[in-house]
Amino acid sequence: MQVSAIIPAFNEAKTIASTCRSLQSVPEIHEIIVVDDGSQDGTADVARAEGATVFSLVENCGKGQALQVGCAASIGDILLLLDADLEETAAEARALLEPILRGEAAMSVAVLPLEGKGGFGIVQGLSRWAIKRSGGIAPIQPLSGQRALKRTLWHELGGFGGGFGVETVMGMGIHRLGYRLVEVPVNMRHRRTVRNWRGMVHRGRQLSHVLLAILRHWRWLL
Repeated sequence: MQVSAIIPAFNEAKTIASTCRSLQSVPEIHEIIVVDDGSQDGTADVARAEGATVFSLVENCGKGQALQVGCAASIGDILLLLDADLEETAAEARALLEPILRGEAAMSVAVLPLEGKGGFGIVQGLSRWAIKRSGGIAPIQPLSGQRALKRTLWHELGGFGGGFGVETVMGMGIHRLGYRLVEVPVNMRHRRTVRNWRGMVHRGRQLSHVLLAILRHWRWLL
């Protein structure tokens, strides 16, 4: 089975090179696709220099739309969705592939070690509630952007909308479709949103996107 690594990236010129290099050490990965989501710092050029296939969006369309572009352009039977700022820890993604390749699950989600203070847990709690209400388990990190899934499942889910609601929709939808999701502890590291003004703005946007995603799929809650 072929594996496509898909990385949405917005102004990640400082981290995308080491992330791509780290993924090149994972033998199961057949292609690395970086979707430059309207960056203004040369992210696309840096990723291209590292051998990634790059698609550049004219403006910032949001994480979900970037993933939609990358998944549609990919060839893999398994889609490996990763954040751009994992850097050298991106190679840990291999652990996410194992349960899919062994046929144990249709989707795997990374559980990262938590370091320092993050947000207040409101968005995580809302997402966790919606996933559990849709028939699934209460996930440890429902908004984890590091996950692998079968292409057939991606098609059944119907693709992703824009913004930060994508992980919640995937978590809700997989259980409604009757597939199995597993959580995989990994030693990945990336930037966490901290409790400052910029972090509050980000969390506010994330909350609105997750809430809208739940409202769009409210029937799954019944």
